[in-house]
Amino acid sequence: MHTCISRGSSYSPSGSIEYTPLQLAAKEGNYEEVEFLLESEENPLDTGPDPALHLALRKGHVEIAFRLLEKGANFEIRDSYGDYPIHIACAKGLLNIVEKLSSLGCNLEKPNSKGLFPLHLAAKKGHIHIVRYLCVVGCNIDARNADNIRADITALKYGHQDIADLLDRLRHSGQRDHYVRQLVPTTKPAFRLILRVLGHCAVGKTAFIKSLHAGLFSSLFKRSSSLQSNKSRPSSPITTQIEMDVTSRHNSLTFEPPIHYHSTKGIHIQNIDISGVGDVTVLEFSGQENYFPVYHNFLSPSPNVLTVILFNLEDSPLVQIQQVCFWINFILARQPADLLPSSYGKVHLVATHVDLTRTPKNQNGEWISTDAQKTLEAVKKLIPHVYNLDPNVLIVDCTAPACHGFKQFKALLASLKHASSTLSVGNWTGLMESIVTLLGNLRKGFEQFPVLFKDDIYEIIRNDVNPLASDDHIEDALLQLHKMGEVFYTGDLVVVCLTWLGKNLIGELLSNEFISNARTTGVYTADDFQACFTECDALGTIQLMESLHLCVQCLVDDDVEYEFPIYNQTETLPGLWDAHDPRYKSDETIYGGIQLHTPPNTLHLLFSVFSHIQVELRKATLNNQSIDNETDLYQWFRGSKLSTDNFETMITLNKPQIPSEFIEVKIRGSESFTSDVFHFFNQVLEIIDQAILIVCPGIIIEKHVLSPHELCIHCPDPYVYDPADIFAATLDAESVLDIALYNPNIDIHESITSLIMFGDADLANEIEWGCTLKINALPAPVKLKVCGLLDPPEPQGKDWCLLAFRLGLESEVIASLDLPHTSRTMRLLNAVDCTIGALIANLHDLGRKDVADVVLRSAPLVHLVKNSSLLD
Repeated sequence: MHTCISRGSSYSPSGSIEYTPLQLAAKEGNYEEVEFLLESEENPLDTGPDPALHLALRKGHVEIAFRLLEKGANFEIRDSYGDYPIHIACAKGLLNIVEKLSSLGCNLEKPNSKGLFPLHLAAKKGHIHIVRYLCVVGCNIDARNADNIRADITALKYGHQDIADLLDRLRHSGQRDHYVRQLVPTTKPAFRLILRVLGHCAVGKTAFIKSLHAGLFSSLFKRSSSLQSNKSRPSSPITTQIEMDVTSRHNSLTFEPPIHYHSTKGIHIQNIDISGVGDVTVLEFSGQENYFPVYHNFLSPSPNVLTVILFNLEDSPLVQIQQVCFWINFILARQPADLLPSSYGKVHLVATHVDLTRTPKNQNGEWISTDAQKTLEAVKKLIPHVYNLDPNVLIVDCTAPACHGFKQFKALLASLKHASSTLSVGNWTGLMESIVTLLGNLRKGFEQFPVLFKDDIYEIIRNDVNPLASDDHIEDALLQLHKMGEVFYTGDLVVVCLTWLGKNLIGELLSNEFISNARTTGVYTADDFQACFTECDALGTIQLMESLHLCVQCLVDDDVEYEFPIYNQTETLPGLWDAHDPRYKSDETIYGGIQLHTPPNTLHLLFSVFSHIQVELRKATLNNQSIDNETDLYQWFRGSKLSTDNFETMITLNKPQIPSEFIEVKIRGSESFTSDVFHFFNQVLEIIDQAILIVCPGIIIEKHVLSPHELCIHCPDPYVYDPADIFAATLDAESVLDIALYNPNIDIHESITSLIMFGDADLANEIEWGCTLKINALPAPVKLKVCGLLDPPEPQGKDWCLLAFRLGLESEVIASLDLPHTSRTMRLLNAVDCTIGALIANLHDLGRKDVADVVLRSAPLVHLVKNSSLLD
């Protein structure tokens, strides 16, 4: 069957023609119809003077054009205009199609009926990205059209000076072949070993790096410091007692340096040459907590990274374990939890200050510390899901480069470098090598402020290195160099000197001194900020801070200002949650709230996230397009309040020493707006979740529910329902809406509708209960922790394999999951099709209450089926 369509002046020179259904669908961009018709042999691909491929390209329907080419459409025939597909693609600027046609062997030197070559058409239309590609694949730049005109002259005629300059440069420089070779990957791996050094203040990070950098000759003149002190330490408790002390959540962590101690500021990033190893990029992270909010930008997982965590042997075993656990959890929180184990670098514990303890040596000169090994064993029990944690603790005297510990560590680095060189972050190209050379000049030329816009560095690279480099070539090169520690690439900015970024910018702007002298509200105009930080251009610095999610632009009385929540030291105002507020005094007021906790055995992980939450809250209110529902946001130190005419919510970071810090979110509003309150509250939670995801994609968050009744009567310490209790109740109940949980504070039962849905049972139609969700709804960090518990063989066989049998998998399927170098449990969770509720039930039946508790506490309680946005 054919459809007759008039071909008016918008497409055909004259007359009318009958289109086949395939041609019509291709012309109109109906991909599903094209796909359906391609399955029928009654729809030939290349019918008529205007084949379907040509019609799709003229209308810019790239996906359809790709599909037609995959099905074998003829690209060496003309349409009624006398154009081949390559001419249409070049004139339209369709680079992906040009690349596809070239890969299929399309003739790039064939003129159309008007005597125009593909290069001339791209030059005429100003598509410089097409011109670059054609030059790379060997197009003749001296070809002349039917009027005996070269493509560069055509470009000039139509006002495209950049294309004319490019073609002229290629013609006269004689370096076209060199430029093309620069873009071809070589066999050399794009590899740089990166060493990350973390630990609390005064554990010896700086001395460790200096000794590591010291050569053999200089190490002869360094001596281990004498045994100046031997702190009176408690006798080493047994491991079980240590774990009990840690899990009691007694928080002895402190992030302040000792008095008169000169702590590292920010992140000290340097390239050093280590004897026997070679070039290594070293990142030394300060132990001061005010720098923590930016560390996630420098802790991305990579197989060519070695992370060392230093701890002081002079400290008590409890302090050692708490500090090491903190840093391991800190790193885990900042790394995506859904990668292959090989994607994560190795983690090594280093015990320092051994020279100040009476630790014995063996006959090889190696220190033997049972306390250090006990610390490692306790950490492994508390955090079983750490990939690539080395089974041995390295013991060093940080002031003695020639000691046995440093020899061991250098051997470890050399071994890692050799093993990882085959797992390079990408293929090395001549373009990357030339960019590295260029970076040296840029660092000198932009010494005061070594930050460039992406477009500017693209232009510099094309002017100074390779004019044929495409956007993709440069983008890939910058990403590789970012992973290697040569540049810092974020958003539209490229920092070409990481030492300046870590020390001069982050080290100064997030220092205790700068924060203590910052404006109390944390709000600045560009001029105000320039007066406070005169070392660099204020606007450029602010833009870089924005890319690090440390500030946000906002309008105050029509003036552009910048809010830095990290500087906000405003105290909480009285009456922000006034019990006597007349709007919320009636019996028709509804209350609700939750607390966001990290799991047991984790401490101090939310502080570094909260300023990012405040940035995202401000962005959400600025993007609010609702006229009827204006949202006001007031922010202070560790707190934010969102208010509308009908309800308000308050978000606070609470940092008690015992039991742990948490983020509290509570809301109140009129019962007449219950549905709006419910959706507004959940949208605020979504904003918080997204902010946490930016900083800590690997963190586990538990959502504890506050007693709405006690919130209503403004109890200062309302009862908090454990998420495991709520989730377990939904598993056992015949009807979820009939669930009521006991509140021992006031000796009453509160319904699940009041806890979750503000008392409106009709909202149950808009949610799915967590127990009915599929396993893939479990957050990736929760899955990773489950894997850490189920992967190791269990003495009674109660591990992943028996769970797979209980979940109904066949023996052949289970055998296929048992592969080396991967998590069997993760493969199981990805393969099985069952609900979270069924998983928990089977874990209980298996006798693995420890794993079931992890899921109960961390699985989503509900999932919104639909979400009417009140903020966006």
